[in-house]
Amino acid sequence: MPADELRLEILGPAKANLYLALANTNAVPWAVVRQLDALGMRVGADLPGLRPDPGRVRRLVDQSAGVIGDEPEALQAALEAGIPTCRLALRTELPQPELTEFCEAVLRAQTSRIPPYAFFIGRLERDFAHAREAIGVAVEGEAGIPCLWADDTRHRTNVESVRETTRLLIRHAALVIADLTLGAESPERENPSRAHEIGLSIAYGRRLMLTSQEPRRYPYFSIADMQMVFWDTEAELEQRVREWIQGQRESVAWRVLNRELAAAGHAPTLDTPTFTFDPARRYIGPKTRVARRTSTRSPAVAIGTGALLGVIALLLLAWG
Repeated sequence: MPADELRLEILGPAKANLYLALANTNAVPWAVVRQLDALGMRVGADLPGLRPDPGRVRRLVDQSAGVIGDEPEALQAALEAGIPTCRLALRTELPQPELTEFCEAVLRAQTSRIPPYAFFIGRLERDFAHAREAIGVAVEGEAGIPCLWADDTRHRTNVESVRETTRLLIRHAALVIADLTLGAESPERENPSRAHEIGLSIAYGRRLMLTSQEPRRYPYFSIADMQMVFWDTEAELEQRVREWIQGQRESVAWRVLNRELAAAGHAPTLDTPTFTFDPARRYIGPKTRVARRTSTRSPAVAIGTGALLGVIALLLLAWG
């Protein structure tokens, strides 16, 4: 198996990702979206209100297992990528035989393509589940893609090694959220595995967000032009992640049309994710108990240069 070959199956209601490529983004064929949703297709589209961008179109095609629509550039990109296409005039519905044949081809194509996702680096202990949930809902809600982590049971890969699986999941992630909050298992020391994984993220050029619950601090790894976003409760964490993704949306997000079917009275396969903060599940780290954050602290501070540059260099040498 080639070094970077990854087969990834994300378990959930969506069986495959389809890109609805429209020359007129305001003329969504909702009847067709309903048909595709009923068959378990995640129907993505370009973000509204943006200028045409061939690079963004290519990204949307690349994260899909099929393209349906009337936008010539996207259909051509799909043909070049070898994934199924369906030219769509503004019909009210697709004939059932044509729809079935197309979706079967998309499902076959999905098995050999890596679906889009975000990757989480941070505490995987049970007491941090509410924070992971906040991050996952923020990513799914703003970017339209799931957020996975190393021991997540919602995905399957073709790689047996946990270390190699983690590397490949970082390598192919659309974005990475790394939370550096300390835990009772190691209240005074930074986790070296997180430094390794963050080094991989930087080496692979992933879009990376750093967060932490603790009061302002300077981890042993750092880099000059990065920022760390601090949070107090999981509700704040969700909002901070949403804001960060909004600033990156042209590069990482797409519009999930399934979710908009609810407004027309149709119960979609893929509903809009929501997060409800539960004070009883709130995580309070060991250093947060000692020094509570003041109201005057900025939500983000720049991190100075440090040892992560060495980590990145070593990783690049190790991975070639």
